[in-house]
Amino acid sequence: MPQARKLADALVPFVFEGAAVRGALVSLDACGRDILACHPYPPALRRVLAELLAAAALLASTLKFRGSLIVQLQAKGPVRLLVVECDATLALRATAQWGGDATTLPADADLATLAGAPADARLAITLDPKDGGPLYQGIVGLEAASIATLIEHYLTTSEQIDSRLVLASAAHGVRGLLVQRLPDAGPAGGDAWERIAATTGTLGSDDLQGAGDAAGLLSAHFPEHDIRLFDPRPLRFACGCSEERIVGALRLLGRGEVESILAEQGMVGVTCEFCNRHYTFVASDARALFEREAADGGVTDAAPAGDVR
Repeated sequence: MPQARKLADALVPFVFEGAAVRGALVSLDACGRDILACHPYPPALRRVLAELLAAAALLASTLKFRGSLIVQLQAKGPVRLLVVECDATLALRATAQWGGDATTLPADADLATLAGAPADARLAITLDPKDGGPLYQGIVGLEAASIATLIEHYLTTSEQIDSRLVLASAAHGVRGLLVQRLPDAGPAGGDAWERIAATTGTLGSDDLQGAGDAAGLLSAHFPEHDIRLFDPRPLRFACGCSEERIVGALRLLGRGEVESILAEQGMVGVTCEFCNRHYTFVASDARALFEREAADGGVTDAAPAGDVR
């Protein structure tokens, strides 16, 4: 019997003993609500972002390096840009840009509908090691209706890992279950995998959202298997913006552009597109950045995506 692991802003890894199958169960509650509260997302976009946050956390939990996993949509439909990022510590953030037509879509509109015409949309999953290692990017087709099916297809075709993913969003949070057949499972593990995959595919929103803990959910739906649960890993909302990085972005923008903004606005304001935090530089402080740059002899790290004005 698996040991109870409470589901609240946590990811619980597990393995099916003797079946060469691994998995993870994730629940985003307050963490997910905090991320989504940064912007007034339309209902359909809010739900899609929540599901992508859960999927990103599940995928990032399998990373073998201390980097980040980034899911990015560029499109010309109701949603023009969508970015979800999760690092190896399960720190999450997200942002999106949308047009007025996104507010008129039904709450159950899928990602493909938000993206618009497939020819003008591109969904990419990027693995960024952050340690000088090679960056890897896979392109995900938008033909499938559900995010879970999109991610399954990506894992099967790009990573060559048989996977089953279930996502369930609700007003209070989102939950996800991922199971994967280990690459070295061998022919003998095929039958066990087929049974586990089939059972996973039958799970619905009520099954995931109604479970009080990981042990209860897994025991109820996989009673014939010996499942070993590992310690829960906490999820958190963490944005990488800082005044130091904003300073770096302004220096990259250049003295001329900053002077142009000062002439028009009398100050320079930068808003982080992820957490919506606003940084303000009065004229004297903005000009001093370039004086310090000359003294420092270089340019600091650039900031994350932000609106400069």
